[in-house]
Amino acid sequence: MSKLVKYFGVNIKKGDYIFREGDPADFMYMIHKGRVQISKGIGTFDEKIRILGEGEFIGEMAVINSMPRSANALAVEDCVLIKMDRESFDKTVQKNHEFSVSVIQLLSDRLRETDEMLMVYAKNDRVQRLYSMVLAEMITEGKRDGSGQWCLLNRDAFVRRAMERLKWERNSILSVLAELVAMERLRVKKDRGGSEWIAFKID
Repeated sequence: MSKLVKYFGVNIKKGDYIFREGDPADFMYMIHKGRVQISKGIGTFDEKIRILGEGEFIGEMAVINSMPRSANALAVEDCVLIKMDRESFDKTVQKNHEFSVSVIQLLSDRLRETDEMLMVYAKNDRVQRLYSMVLAEMITEGKRDGSGQWCLLNRDAFVRRAMERLKWERNSILSVLAELVAMERLRVKKDRGGSEWIAFKID
């Protein structure tokens, strides 16, 4: 990597931004020394995504699709970065086997991370959608138990309505309800006749 540092190396001081979200994407970087924090703007806040260190890449999508930066990159230590545009990147991949292997490993790791994140987001979205529907129906269809502390919703009737509205399988709805119970957002209670009720604590 010494030749890459010689030809493409740049020094970035601690606290300086390498790029900001929305900036044009003209270059990618490989971290030779130091650490870089990746964050993304969420409303008025910056949500930290990860800290990257030596041997890792940042802004690699610049040499793939040239889309504007999707996140911020901040040097949290003094850094030495290998900075490349698309042409330099293509030439280096062709000539430098070690660099090529690093790029392939990076893309493989990032793809796996993206798949895992999408699975988490999808799961969280399903939980939130069903929870919102439960709370809405507690207002329109629910009734209080004898103690007055719980609002109850007939489980089977709710599942039928959820299947029709959300177009989910029955087992999927029951699985998400079980997750909400495990998260202690809801409970399931049985009456004397054996019917099950989704229960939300009011007090």
